Amino acid sequence: MRNVEVFAEVTTLRRICFEVISEHMAVLETQVWDLPASLIKDILPHLNIFYLERIESAARCKGVSTSFVWAALWKDVVKAWRCRSRTMTSADEWRQKCLERLFHMALFGHIKLDRYYLSNLSRFSVLSLTAKHVQVLALFGSTREICKLASDELRPVLATLEKHVRCIKLQDTSSLFKHGRAVMLYIFHRLLDHGSVRNLILTRSPDPRLLNWILQRTSRHQCTVPPPDHQHFFKVGERKIPCMHATTVSIDGRCPGSEPQTSAAISVGCSCRAVDTDMCRTPFKRPRLDVEGKVGEDGTTARSLPSQSLPWQGMDSECLAPPFDPTCNLEEEVCPEGEIHSLVLEIFKDEISRVVSPLLPSWLCLRSLHFHSEWPVEEADVLGMVEALRLLFENPACSLTDLSIGSVSCVMPVGTLLLHLLTACLTLRSLSLEVSSPLSQTKCQLDPPTQPAVEAAFSLERLSVKFPQEFVNLESFGLVLRNAPSLTSLHLIGLHCEGQNLGQLLHLLSESSPDLKTLSLDDVNLVNCHSEVIHLLNNSKLEDVCFKDCRLLEKCRVKEDFLGPFVTALKRLSSLHSLILSQNRLANSVITLADLFSGNSPSRVKKLDISSNYILPMGLLEFGRLLENNPPPSGLTVDVRFNPLDRDPSVTEQALQKLRPLCCVYTDNWNSRTTMADHISVM
Repeated sequence: MRNVEVFAEVTTLRRICFEVISEHMAVLETQVWDLPASLIKDILPHLNIFYLERIESAARCKGVSTSFVWAALWKDVVKAWRCRSRTMTSADEWRQKCLERLFHMALFGHIKLDRYYLSNLSRFSVLSLTAKHVQVLALFGSTREICKLASDELRPVLATLEKHVRCIKLQDTSSLFKHGRAVMLYIFHRLLDHGSVRNLILTRSPDPRLLNWILQRTSRHQCTVPPPDHQHFFKVGERKIPCMHATTVSIDGRCPGSEPQTSAAISVGCSCRAVDTDMCRTPFKRPRLDVEGKVGEDGTTARSLPSQSLPWQGMDSECLAPPFDPTCNLEEEVCPEGEIHSLVLEIFKDEISRVVSPLLPSWLCLRSLHFHSEWPVEEADVLGMVEALRLLFENPACSLTDLSIGSVSCVMPVGTLLLHLLTACLTLRSLSLEVSSPLSQTKCQLDPPTQPAVEAAFSLERLSVKFPQEFVNLESFGLVLRNAPSLTSLHLIGLHCEGQNLGQLLHLLSESSPDLKTLSLDDVNLVNCHSEVIHLLNNSKLEDVCFKDCRLLEKCRVKEDFLGPFVTALKRLSSLHSLILSQNRLANSVITLADLFSGNSPSRVKKLDISSNYILPMGLLEFGRLLENNPPPSGLTVDVRFNPLDRDPSVTEQALQKLRPLCCVYTDNWNSRTTMADHISVM
């Protein structure tokens, strides 16, 4: 009993000492370089984020990593290990993740300052300390809290965000812009035009007025300025839609770079774009002008503006302009022109033809474009987008190289749709397409679309296609592969076709794509294509191979009849670094894969994923024993998650003890008894 009391006293004394140290770090900080590494390591968990960040350089020089402290802090912040911890290993990664999350919590008032890592810090201090670590700024919450970034108090925080934020993520902007639109637009203007933001994510059908205003940052547009009474239209199908870029006429102006007024002191002005006499660019410029072109309070005079010149046309009077400082110097430089390089849009399907396609030909500075919709986009809308893309790629200044289109409801063969896209976008390097079944059977009665002629080889390097559930015709898809000689990555999901046609496709790959480095087949039935799989492996330079849920052993009476030649082909593939075989019902046949590392020419694979294969503890134990006899190369990672290893915990632990000295093992506490057993795999 006496020993317990002494231990409690020592523990309490130790805790009190560390608390005192953390409270007087301002004094200790100057002498921290003289402290032993063991003491620094003990002090770290008791510091607030201010001193923890400041002491890191000294800790690093003493050989002490702060990653364990930031990891524990992250666990406390999110209250659970919702992050995949194996994706973040360094102190820098943990720190950035933690402080970015703390910034958002402080901004929206969801932070508790009584936590030990926030001791002696105010909400403003937390925002100031964490702002420089924010790479993705997510604006989902209260408009009132976001608008405070434009206040005098938080203007330094906004200035820090301008320097460090690379991506803005907006969700449900319709509600976000119900109040304080002028201030919100000012904040976006500072981040997009004055800051470092180049990536933008807009989800849940963004406010169309905001969408139109932001999308002008994707333009690097040299446009002829028409007279104000002229109207330009972009034709999509039978509809004529006004093109905002062709009709915009605006006036040169100056942008205040100084401290803005609070939201209570907003002056009415307008954001404009500069106009030369014949040609114009589209920087965002904000003169001290009112909408009617009257004389402003500062004595400047404005010309009349057509209604189309306002990027936020249709908004109420509050949002006609961001706030500005009426005392700013008229001779200040005009606003810089912000550019959006990467855009992710989650929009309603009708906005493709109504909003996106009319503006798409002018998005010259855009490099990456991803479309997502909650509802399948119909074929007609996609073909309208294809024509808009054709106009964009005909411009020599086009920068788009990465395109992703999700959930297309399509009657035409997938390969034909790909040919339409690729012939319109000859210089596209990466394409991702998701195709679903037609929404109604009546569309199948329409005349099939003509297949476009291929006049030049595609520049395509990466292709990812998710196929519809029904069987598909691979003839036109083969034509895509034949005309993509630079293809280095191919990802096919849900490809269902006759075995003979699929075998021909695998043969074609080795001929048409000699530089293919990554091949990923997900939910593709390879049960009748064993010889073609072996042929492809023997005639390729693949570095990453993924056969996920490919039923590789479904019809094998003796599984080793295929696995033996398969492993031999993999060992010959000296370029192979990653092998994913999850969901293939390997079961205890996994022991055959241990031969990858045997013989005179063992495989150099660094990643082996055998998750979800109904591997039992005894099978894993035998796999470990074989690896002991034929050790794999250093740095190997083996993923054995989602296997019923809970059936015999003691045997599982024996297997893991054999594997851990040889490789990095990813495992879990998956409860197989609450999941339907895949008994077919062991029949």
